[in-house]
Amino acid sequence: MTAARSLLLIVSILLATACVGPGKPTVDKAQVAELNTRLGLEYLEQGRLDLARVKLERARQAQPHSAEVNWANAMLYEKLGDMEKAETFFRRAMRADPTSAEAHNNFGAFLCRQGRIEEGLGHFEKAAADPLYPTPEYALANAGLCLLEAGDETRAEVYFRKALDRNPRYASALYQMALLTYRQKRYLASRAFRERLANVLKKPQPKVLWLCVVTERAMSNYDEADRCEKTLKTRFPESDEASSLY
Repeated sequence: MTAARSLLLIVSILLATACVGPGKPTVDKAQVAELNTRLGLEYLEQGRLDLARVKLERARQAQPHSAEVNWANAMLYEKLGDMEKAETFFRRAMRADPTSAEAHNNFGAFLCRQGRIEEGLGHFEKAAADPLYPTPEYALANAGLCLLEAGDETRAEVYFRKALDRNPRYASALYQMALLTYRQKRYLASRAFRERLANVLKKPQPKVLWLCVVTERAMSNYDEADRCEKTLKTRFPESDEASSLY
């Protein structure tokens, strides 16, 4: 957040707390919670956990039942390593907005990070089943990633394909399928997913070019592999993908 933006938000809070007559000033708790939640998340992103904790505690004091405030506090306590408190805040966020597909998606990701795979999948499924959720492919691809981390490639592929059924141009799922099929030595399938991904991305990306190199080499298509390698090393010489080919 820029200094100017921060100043505007602070001014709005000051205006919200101005006196409207005799007695104590009124406070717009929703604005206080919003401001402190935004600041807390910015500090969290910067790794300044002490300041994030102060801001998010202020937000919670202003609006303890806000889904957004509780979600932000959940993220904070996960960063702090207090998983019990993190889960408590995640569940509070879902109680505050029980119809939120995004809340189920976020909680599913948290459970997967804790190794609670089946619980996490249940929440991803709930998110994807919500007809009002605009991006069900996100939850389905997250389920696939969760299963990949657990070493279950077969079920992971099912979820990646479900994500692509919802959105055939979803880049994350296309990449994961291209990578997964390459690792399984299903090279023609990997090429097909990679080409679909390249059409979605429009511009070359290091990971996609690397996949091109290794997949085409595996199929003895050395001209295409060399073309992709040249593009990778010319356009992204400092990338990890380029370094791995030396």
